[in-house]
Amino acid sequence: MQRRSNHLKKTRKLPYIILGAVAAVLVLIYAGGAIHYSTSNTFMPNTVIDGVNVAGKNVNQAQTLVNNHVKNQTFNLTEKNKVLKTAKYADAGLTSSDNKTIAKLLNKQNALMWPLQLVHAANADNTVNATSKAKLEEFAKKTAITLNKNRNTGSASAISATELASSSSKKDNKIISSTALAEEIKTSIAKGQKDIDLTKTYQSATVNSDDIQKQIKKYTAEKITYNINGTNVTIPSDTLKQWIVLTSKNDGTQTVSVDNAQVKAYLDDLNDKYSTYGASVTFNSTKRGSQTVKNEIFGWTIDTTTDAADIAQKIATGKDFTEKATISGSGQSLKKGELGSTYVEVDKTNQHMWYYKDGKLKISTDVVTGMPANNDDTPTGVFFVWNKKRNATLKGKNTDGSNYASPVSYWMPIDYTGVGLHDASWQPKFGGDWYKTHGSHGCVNTPPATMKTVYAEVALGTPVVVF
Repeated sequence: MQRRSNHLKKTRKLPYIILGAVAAVLVLIYAGGAIHYSTSNTFMPNTVIDGVNVAGKNVNQAQTLVNNHVKNQTFNLTEKNKVLKTAKYADAGLTSSDNKTIAKLLNKQNALMWPLQLVHAANADNTVNATSKAKLEEFAKKTAITLNKNRNTGSASAISATELASSSSKKDNKIISSTALAEEIKTSIAKGQKDIDLTKTYQSATVNSDDIQKQIKKYTAEKITYNINGTNVTIPSDTLKQWIVLTSKNDGTQTVSVDNAQVKAYLDDLNDKYSTYGASVTFNSTKRGSQTVKNEIFGWTIDTTTDAADIAQKIATGKDFTEKATISGSGQSLKKGELGSTYVEVDKTNQHMWYYKDGKLKISTDVVTGMPANNDDTPTGVFFVWNKKRNATLKGKNTDGSNYASPVSYWMPIDYTGVGLHDASWQPKFGGDWYKTHGSHGCVNTPPATMKTVYAEVALGTPVVVF
């Protein structure tokens, strides 16, 4: 009986032993986890930042994951539960914060509470903010213009120029304020909200003076012609309206002016369309038919900064006017895609140079261009004679690194890197395949007697097409 009693006692103690062992294991696991998360500098389970689970990641790893996620994120502009526009974070200058912010989030976590996050995610943190204020404001401005186009507003807007111009006339309606929109995007995204309520960006469109209204109508009714090298461009009325700025002062008074930045942006687009600098020209070469070559240093552009300020000032007069574009650069008489009838043609394939003046051939000669094997090939493009100099010494380095100094009688540079036309008394012959083994350092070597004529006949500013 005694043996049975002892056995029963041992049996009754077994569960407690097991429970104790389990508890000890759990304590060890808990302690190990706490030590790990307090020393490993990694995020605990189910930690979410900007919608990304960064569990087990260090600061740099978490930042990479967050950045890759955020750059592809979008937000919605909504009005009365209807999505009017969806945009990328990057379009509005919204990005995730830097490593310092991520590090702060890591330092905030309580390693002792790690088991709770196995079954319950940590509160999602949001690090996205407007890192580019200028980009956010520009996005809000353009968006407001677009969304306000079909809105009916009061007689005018005291918010901004373009918002005013985009609005028609009807009392007691609201338009979107670009300033309020930028602030609402910034605030909402910072809270982790991806739906931006446009009703919170409304601002009444009002004008407190009949004189202001008359002034606005006067400005927007002007006929403005912009003459670009003989081409007349009429500024559309809708474009002109977007340039008008209505500003409210602290005392409640309002003034009308012209937004120079918007005028310049418009002129920049015209410059891209009409200017010849960097554009390509197509011409009928002497031996190889039609050729298309890109303008390198040749061509002209519009001084849009100067013209924008001048146009803005003239609009304020309230009168129709024609503005002549301020042109700078070479070949100002030519339009886009044109080479003209006076030019120097250098054909590297045929190792020959021609000079045409008013469409008539004046000079024809074999030449030696740069040696391709030494990476000294004469550059291709449309250049121009920007200087002429007698008795110059051309200096540089040979392929082996040694210096050279070559005196020439006639020097006509055609680009800004040291390439030009010049006589080459050291060349025993010109043309053919001689350039392949005895080519220049990039210049167009010309027979001395012929180069004397070239120097005399070819004027400064003459385009030089090399192909």
